[in-house]
Amino acid sequence: MSKSEERYNIFNWRLIILVLLMVVVLVCVFILNNQQTDNSALKIFNTIDIDDGDSKINWQRYSNYDIELSDSLEITKAGVYHLSGALSGGNIIINVSKEDPVKLVLDNVSISSTDGPAIACLEGDDLIIELVGNNYLEDVPSYDTQYDSDITGTLYSKADLTFQGDGSLNITSNYLDGIVSKDDLKFISGNYDIIANDDAIRGKDSVYIIDGSFNIKSNADAIKATNETDNGKGFVFIKNGNFVIDSGAKGIKAINSLLINNGSFSITSYDDSLHSNNYIGILGGVFEIDSLDDGMHADNELIIDNGSIVVSRAYEGIEAKVVTINGGDISLTTHDDGINAGGGADDSSMNRPGSGMFNVEADCSLSINGGYVYVNSSGDGIDSNGYLYFNGGDVVIDGPANNGNGALDSGTGIVMNGGTVFAVGASGMAVSLGSSSNVHNISVYFDSVLNSGTTIEIRDSKGETVLSHTSAKSFNHLSAGTEQFELGATYTIYINNYEYIDFTISDITTVIGEINGGTGPDVPQDVNMPIRKQH
Repeated sequence: MSKSEERYNIFNWRLIILVLLMVVVLVCVFILNNQQTDNSALKIFNTIDIDDGDSKINWQRYSNYDIELSDSLEITKAGVYHLSGALSGGNIIINVSKEDPVKLVLDNVSISSTDGPAIACLEGDDLIIELVGNNYLEDVPSYDTQYDSDITGTLYSKADLTFQGDGSLNITSNYLDGIVSKDDLKFISGNYDIIANDDAIRGKDSVYIIDGSFNIKSNADAIKATNETDNGKGFVFIKNGNFVIDSGAKGIKAINSLLINNGSFSITSYDDSLHSNNYIGILGGVFEIDSLDDGMHADNELIIDNGSIVVSRAYEGIEAKVVTINGGDISLTTHDDGINAGGGADDSSMNRPGSGMFNVEADCSLSINGGYVYVNSSGDGIDSNGYLYFNGGDVVIDGPANNGNGALDSGTGIVMNGGTVFAVGASGMAVSLGSSSNVHNISVYFDSVLNSGTTIEIRDSKGETVLSHTSAKSFNHLSAGTEQFELGATYTIYINNYEYIDFTISDITTVIGEINGGTGPDVPQDVNMPIRKQH
């Protein structure tokens, strides 16, 4: 072989190796990008099918009508109807062809029906309602037999239903539901005050809220989407808005996916405050939740990217088969588990107590990748029926004071790769942060039960504070991990500013004290949570 041929072959091999390296890099980038996408609540957006047909209607093609209400009105052709005045003992019926749209401009309208819904669209393509000024709708406790049995709303539509405008709509539903669409239901803007004998807002295919103000009191669910047969339907998507909800069942419920991008939510509910039979994604928002069942529950997966979430009362705070927390400021006070990754469905509070008591399942997982998470629980603080991962963020747990539960619990293992964890509770079911972790951690068994209000502080050899927390209840065990812990370094635990013990990090998990050295109380203390009651 000539030297030129040898150089040519060497060049070819180098080129082949370079191409292979480039392929490997591209594949790695692709995998990382997919992992980031799959790890974010944004992936849930791809599972929903938003219908924006209302935005494409050219209303200049249709006639305009100005009507002062004095008697019942039946609309039989497409157009824009500007309505004003009061109607007592009547209603508005819309019955146009399946291809025709209708816009109702409600301009300080008051309608009180005496035989059925106040407004009902029996046929049509799109119904647009524009709100001007203050408007009021009310139905009766029972509907006349002339109405189909599926007409259950004070404002009812078989067509796509969209609300817009800066006015207000007050609804009193004496029969069943407040607003019902048998298709897609969209709120672009407006102010809504709804009192409902059953559900307040119900869309079959979807409920899509871009903005608005909602004050809801319902005996059943406040906001829900119900389509469980069509792919991409049955979702609730909220981009913004202000919500004050008092519901006798679930606060916001989606058969398929529930995605919240922003907004302000104050929810008091007898059942789950946020519920999905499939996915929940929280991209941001401010949440104040008081629930007699779960604060947030998804049958499949629940992802929190950001937001301020305060669950002041719940049976379990956050529950799904797979739970991922990427960020946010989260505070949970619960009668049972604070966060639970467990398999199985939880469709009703009537399953309590006992729902959430799942077996070990490999496909369950709980990952905390960022943010701040605080848990005050009477059951397990953070519990996964599969793996429990701490990859980042700051986690503080005031766990159970009873020996039947633990501040941390996992069916198949705990792995800490980053962040900070500080978990106190009773020692009976206490576990460490795991010898399989990549972050050094400690498991401390105190020789007596320490009272609520006790301050635990860990200082390094220079006297600098590494970790500190004042407990909300009595405890005799501590699990703590931080990337500041160094192998071979010595630290000191202080109790209420008094030196308790020195220790040296000797392994991934360093055990301090005798495992059976302290005896915790047998009943919950310091958390005023009601036992589940029957509805």
